This record gives sequence, C-alpha cells and structure tokens, in this order.
Amino acid sequence: MKKPRFTEEFLWQLHGFVGSATLVHGMLVPRSWKDLVTPEWRELRLAYEKKKRARSFHQFISYLRRMGYIKIPTGESVGTLRLTAKGKEKAFEGKNKVKTLPFRKDGKMIMLMYDIPKRKQSVRQAFRGSLEYLDYQMLQKSVWVSAKDVLKETERTVREYGLDDCVNLFVIEKIKVQK
Repeated sequence: MKKPRFTEEFLWQLHGFVGSATLVHGMLVPRSWKDLVTPEWRELRLAYEKKKRARSFHQFISYLRRMGYIKIPTGESVGTLRLTAKGKEKAFEGKNKVKTLPFRKDGKMIMLMYDIPKRKQSVRQAFRGSLEYLDYQMLQKSVWVSAKDVLKETERTVREYGLDDCVNLFVIEKIKVQK
C-alpha cells in the first residue's frame, strides 16, 4: 500500500475547504440576535474568525516543524511534509492509546498523590487525562491508584508536565477500589 504524501499546498487547500464550509454555515445560521439585527457586525466577525483560523493553522504547522515532528524540505515552491522519527513516535503514542497495559507482577499497586496549584489548572486537567490513559483509578480528587505496571510511564509523564515537586508516587499493597 502506497503511503499518502501530504504537501503544504494540500494542507492549505484542506484548510480552505474547511474554512469555506464554515463560512457557508456561518452565513446560513446566525449565532445571535445581534447577527440578525446588524449584518455588518456579522460580516466583520466572520472575516475576523476566518483570519484567526488561518493564523492558528499556520501556527500549528510552525509548531509541528519547530518541535521536530515534521520536516518541510526547502528549495521547492511546495514542500512535501514528512514525519520525522520524533513525529512518528508522537503519532504512534496516539495510536497506542488503545493498547492494554500489563498488570504488575508483584501484585502491588502504584499510588499517586498530587497537589497542583490553582494557577496550573490546565496542566492539572491534562495530567488527569494522562492518568486515565495510564489506567489509574481515582480514590479521591488528588489520589489515584493503578494495578498496572506503569511506574516508568508515570514518572516520565510527571517530568514532562514539570510536576516533580507536586506529585508523590508510592508502591503499595493491593487495595480494593470502588468504581
């Protein structure tokens, strides 16, 4: 099976198509009474949103390139986007989310306790999502346990989020967790 090759031009065309579909939807379905009463305001809002979408798409492509997930060869009018090794690893992380995690061989559990400050609320929410992905179960709001062998992955996740000083990990005897 031939691998698909996505060019920057293709991605911009895809973005344009999605943008035009959004524009048509926006023209047919007003958001509020203000859109109905003042059509000039609505046109300004739609133009601003279109420009904002293009900018965020460009920022996303730039982010992928800056993080080393994609490579765009230079010297061509339309470069071919290629996943780097780091990009492939990141893509497979998403693919592997459905994999089953093995249980600990010693029959113990991992308990994680954290106290993440309020100013890092978005990090806290993302961290909770990572804990759910690693098959942790919540005992209390900031106390999670897992019978799976995910200690290394948990430590890596804590480091990636920069929560070394906010998280404590323990290996404990098996306990009963109510769902």
